[in-house]
Amino acid sequence: MTDTHLSTRYGAKPQRRPLPQYFWYVLTACAVLAGVAFVFWVQSADSDQPSGRDVGFELTSSDEVQLTFEVSKRAEDTAICAIKALNTAGAPVGWKEVAIGPYADDQGNGISVQTVHLRVLGEATTVTVDTCWKA
Repeated sequence: MTDTHLSTRYGAKPQRRPLPQYFWYVLTACAVLAGVAFVFWVQSADSDQPSGRDVGFELTSSDEVQLTFEVSKRAEDTAICAIKALNTAGAPVGWKEVAIGPYADDQGNGISVQTVHLRVLGEATTVTVDTCWKA
């Protein structure tokens, strides 16, 4: 059967109206606005969170380690950083939370260098800053 026979028997298929052109303009504007809002939200979410960066560590003995690290935060904030020591299998053998209080930021870069001694349960092969957060 052809389309003409079907349309005479069952009636013509209703023609779908194309979407107006302004619909596509509005849809594009909404997508761009949502993208800009998302980028702004991502950029502003972590701006006030302190962060830690390892500088170096020293294994002073089989049950003690020393970590030197930098904390980047606003000078007037108090941050807490979690320090962890790991063994050869990657299992934690030591953990310590260190509070870094407000300090005079002479250089204006918001970075404070800290050195921490940490007692461990077994021989550690690495020491690192796990995470930092506001107190």
